[in-house]
This record gives sequence, structure tokens and C-alpha cells, in this order.
Amino acid sequence: EVPRRVRIMGEDLVVFRDQSGAVGLLEIHCPHRGTSLEFGRIAEKGIRCCYHGWCFGVDGKILDTPGEPADSTLKDRLYHGAYPIYEYGGLVFAYMGPLERIPKFPLYDFWKTAGATLKARMGPRVGGPVNCNWLQAEENLMDALHTFWLHTLHSGPQFPSRAYGANPDELQYQETDMGMRFMLTRKLENGKWWELVWEMIMPLNVHLVYTDEPKSERVRAVTYCVPVDDTHQLGASVRSVAENETESLSGREQLAPGGRKDQSFEYTQRHPDDKEAVEGQGPIALHGLEHLVSSDKGVMMFRKILRTAIHEVREGRDPKGIMRDALRARYVRTSAGSVVRD
Repeated sequence: EVPRRVRIMGEDLVVFRDQSGAVGLLEIHCPHRGTSLEFGRIAEKGIRCCYHGWCFGVDGKILDTPGEPADSTLKDRLYHGAYPIYEYGGLVFAYMGPLERIPKFPLYDFWKTAGATLKARMGPRVGGPVNCNWLQAEENLMDALHTFWLHTLHSGPQFPSRAYGANPDELQYQETDMGMRFMLTRKLENGKWWELVWEMIMPLNVHLVYTDEPKSERVRAVTYCVPVDDTHQLGASVRSVAENETESLSGREQLAPGGRKDQSFEYTQRHPDDKEAVEGQGPIALHGLEHLVSSDKGVMMFRKILRTAIHEVREGRDPKGIMRDALRARYVRTSAGSVVRD
């Protein structure tokens, strides 16, 4: 019933759903006198500014300018800034690039599991807001070995799985067509091997697997590191929940403020998690002060992929993660999951 102010990629915007059910994502300031549309009124079609009543459609078209002469051509000559959106799984996704290069929206295979329901989460339930650059949170998820120290030995077991109780027997990082992944392998007491695969699809989503015990199952959640601006980011996720399953916090969501028993600063000093670790690098980490070692292979691989992507965009080409083929985008295969093998 009311619009919401949001900040994404350093831009202040207003998002709303009009009375017809359409969602709009607009430049927050009215083009007439600059008043914030977060105080606007939701209309049957679009949103109406509180100051002088100008009405804007979800595509930025000016629908009404009260007080202007009937023969005014202003509505035909002026458009308000708007971004195209796509709703899926309970989240509203925005495309903020050149309209002539808008890609297809990728639909991941596990989102289409028979009998399952998609449920979205955003903000504190998935580890945000985090007060540092989005890259620090994103590359943290491709740093497999930090789970064994930060989330286990230092802070006490913070994950529900015994897979992270000690260093793995084998750890491999691989670059993929869409991004990269790591495969963590542990030998079980019965002689079988337990392999966990986490996958990162460029540029900002990670497919995570959390399972309590060794078993074979597919990935069920995608987590996004959403850049708010240069020094802040939010978490969001879309999870596939099986029929009759009780939804509960798992993995990183247990580390969010809502999952903590103690909210004090002393508690975070004694039991830091991802948020404290990446914020502790500073608002924007200075890579020139780092001394990367062999165990940082995942971080180095991710940064190489990102630098290549920046170069591709600069040269007018598509980077990893961009999909143009509509048929392929309707069923994007993922590799993340838990596997028990001989």
C-alpha cells in the first residue's frame, strides 16, 4: 500500500506495486520539483507524487500532470527514469544495464523441482546488511578453507554439518562456463567418499549446500550478494522447499543476527562469523596489503574471473553469466550438491 525506498548499485530508487499488481522501480526524485516518490500515493496505474500529483507508470511514462493545460505535450516529451524488472521466486530482480543488451533471466534447474515451493528471503535472515564492499562478501563464499577455522575452531561449530569439522581430504577449485565451483571431499568411516560442491555463478550468486549428514542431494538454494553501494551489501536468497517440509534456518542464515543467542559486541568478538570477518577487512579491502598464499586459490580464481569479466564488458562483449539463448535460460543446469560415492 506504500512505496519503498531502496538503494542498489549506488542509486537511490523507489519500488512499488500499483493497484493493478504491476511493479515499478523508478528514480526516487520526481522530475517536476524533486520530491521523493517514497511519499507518493499508489495509484490504479503507477504512482502519484505527493507534491503536485504527477502520476508515473511502472515504465516511467508520465500518465497525468494535474494543473497543466489540457493541450500540454509534456507527457509526450518527458519520461521518468525507470528500470525493467522481473519477478520470480518471491524476489523482484532489476536489470540496470543498457536496454539494447538486456539478457535472458536464468531459471535454475533446482527451482523447478516437482512438488516444491520457492520461498524468498532478504536482509537480516541471510546475513545482511554487511557494511563493506560486495566483493568481500562474494569472494568469502569461494574461500572454502575459512569454514574450518572461522566457523569451527575459532567461533565454535556454526554450521549444522560435520563436513566442516576438520580440513578436507581433498579440495579442488574449478572454473566453469558460468563462473567457478569448489569440491570438498572427505573420506567416511565406512570407506566411502563424501563430496560437497559449492558453485558461484557470475557475478553475484552462489549455490550453497548444507546437509547435516553424508547423503546425496541436490542444491536447494541460491544466495545473492547484492551491492547497495561501494561500502554496503545485502543478502538475498531463493530456496526450493519440498512439500510438507518445515522451513528452518540453515547455513549462513543461522549466523545472521536473528539466529544468534547473544547480540552484544563482546559476543561477536568471541564468536565472529562472515560478517565480522569481511567487515574487519575495512569498507573496501586493500588488496595491495594482502599476502595471498596457496590456500587462497579460490579467492585468486574468483578475482581473475572478475577481472576478465570487466575486460569483456569494456570491449563490448558479454562476460560469464550472461545468457542470450532463451531455450537454455529456461533450464540452467547447476552442479552444486552433496554426493556420497564409493
